[in-house]
Amino acid sequence: MRSVLNLIESYGMIPVLNIKREEDALPLAKALRKGGLPLMEVMFRTEAAAACIQKIAAEMPDFCIGAGTVLTVEQAKKAKECGAKFIVSPDFSEEVIRYCQKENLPVVPGCITPSEVHRAVSMGLTVLKFFPAIQMGGLKTMQLFSGPYPQVKFVPTGDLTRKEMNEYLSCSKVAAAGGDFMLSYDDIENRRFDQIEQSVRETILEHLDFHIAHVGINCASSGEAKALGEALSSVLFQNVTEYEKSYFSGSLFELMKAPFYNKGGHVAIGTRDAERAYSFLKTSGIRFHEETLARDENGRVKAVYLEPDFGGFALHLLQHEK
Repeated sequence: MRSVLNLIESYGMIPVLNIKREEDALPLAKALRKGGLPLMEVMFRTEAAAACIQKIAAEMPDFCIGAGTVLTVEQAKKAKECGAKFIVSPDFSEEVIRYCQKENLPVVPGCITPSEVHRAVSMGLTVLKFFPAIQMGGLKTMQLFSGPYPQVKFVPTGDLTRKEMNEYLSCSKVAAAGGDFMLSYDDIENRRFDQIEQSVRETILEHLDFHIAHVGINCASSGEAKALGEALSSVLFQNVTEYEKSYFSGSLFELMKAPFYNKGGHVAIGTRDAERAYSFLKTSGIRFHEETLARDENGRVKAVYLEPDFGGFALHLLQHEK
């Protein structure tokens, strides 16, 4: 059950959508995937919901399609029959939870009180929906819950904006933010799926906030690296700091003691969310030197090198705040 929930957390955003027309299901799912989000929660609020889930599940088996606003066991059964890979409910229903657990179907129930969180944890659940997030106190409430329940992570939903999405995703207790903040319903209504793809990508990039963190230069030896670091520092008035494999001139330049990826060196691309940047780029077809993947104490990506060569320089992602 954790694999689907881990996938959702790795992207950090769940499109939670009402789809009124069955014919919109596939092009919408394809636009989301092209934009960088190969997942969606279709709410059981329209007559077309079940058919949309079924169509996406049948024709896009790698797409992570789920059912939302599931209120009854009957709806959960219908969603499973249609191919839903996860279930989300706005409330805490033990009947729905027990059915999903029996069927080994990941479920994210709504929990907005300590009693509901406690009941969920006692049933073995640690990823919980927080709805309506804004009206129930948002991030402050979720952080307070994490005190007595440190194992729990939340999926806040309910009229979230991009600003709130960025705020929530900065918290380690938020698994993902759900909603329609990454697209416009008007674009769905008018079948502007290219625009939806662009809007999704823009939303992801806004959150990831790619920027140049430092430039790495390959040197032939430790002595050459130290000398170059001192030369740069004399111009830029930066301190030179030695590390195991390199010298740093301030935080701007890294001078490698021996050649590494690639011929000239590397450019560190800072991001506020390296874990989700890694997932986004892999979904976009970018390949990595997986042997360089480094994770922090919480198991999240903190650095990794991309495979492509850019004019003799490699790129590597770096968990970094400007």
